[in-house]
Amino acid sequence: MKILLHTEEDLEFQSFDQPGLEVEPRDPDAHYSALQMFATSVALCTYSVLASYADTIDVSDADMTMRIKWSYADDPFRIGHMDMDIRWPGVPDSRIKAARAAANHCTLHHTLEQPPEFVTRVHG
Repeated sequence: MKILLHTEEDLEFQSFDQPGLEVEPRDPDAHYSALQMFATSVALCTYSVLASYADTIDVSDADMTMRIKWSYADDPFRIGHMDMDIRWPGVPDSRIKAARAAANHCTLHHTLEQPPEFVTRVHG
């Protein structure tokens, strides 16, 4: 998969079928770190659901791209809003609504909508 790092809060994903992970910074000051990995996880989760859907309707997903942007919120500091734009030129117009529904069924989407109990332990 190829990741274009437009800014630290704006990633574009291409070539999902490409082995490995290639990160190409478009902004020399942007860094690929934990929050970018989080966005990458959301993109891969969504892609896996859409790739399965593509097999079901016998459509290629080779030209699919995704772009995820986010902004922050305070108290506590966190990602407050995410926006994912999926470009899939190969999907027929009659299947767009179903593809959108499928994309929203990624496990990470559900996890973000209904967060798990989170326990942190620190041991010395």
